[in-house]
Amino acid sequence: MEVNIVEQLFPNGLTVLTQLCSTLVLFLVAKHFLWASVKKFLDARADKMQEELALSQKAKEEAFADRKAALEQLNTASTKSEEIVSAAIQQAKQEKKHILAQADKEAAAVKQRAQEQIEAERREMYASMKKEMVDVAFSAAGKLIGEHEGEKVDRQAIDAFVKEAVGDGE
Repeated sequence: MEVNIVEQLFPNGLTVLTQLCSTLVLFLVAKHFLWASVKKFLDARADKMQEELALSQKAKEEAFADRKAALEQLNTASTKSEEIVSAAIQQAKQEKKHILAQADKEAAAVKQRAQEQIEAERREMYASMKKEMVDVAFSAAGKLIGEHEGEKVDRQAIDAFVKEAVGDGE
C-alpha cells in the first residue's frame, strides 16, 4: 500500500470549497436568526456590568465619605472628651481649694474657741485664786484683829492689793 503524502498534506480543493460554503451558510443563518438575540443578551449583560460597576463606585465613594465623617466625629469626640476631662480637673482643683479653705477656716475657728476657752479658764482661775487669797487674808486678818465690823472696808482694801499684785504678775 502506497500512501501519497502530498494528498494527505493538502486537502482536496472541492472539499475545501464545500466546507467554506457550508461555513458561510451556517454563519449567515446564525447571523440572521441568532445575532439579534445574542447581541441583545450581550448588551444587557454589558449594561448590567456597567450598572454594577457604577454602584460599586458609588458605594466606594460613600464608604470614603462615611470614613471621613467617622474620623471627623472621632476627632470631635476626642476634643470634647479632652475638654470634659480638663473641665473636671479644673472643677476638682477648685473643689479642693474650697475644701482646704473651709478646713482652714474651721481649724482657725476651733483654735480661736480653744484660745477663748483657755483665756476664760485662766481668768476664772485668777478670779478664783484672788477670791481665795482675799478670803484667806480676810480670815487671817479677822482672827488677828478679832473684829468683823470693818469687814467691807477691809475686803475692798485687800481686793485692791490683790489686783495690784496680780497686775504686776501678769
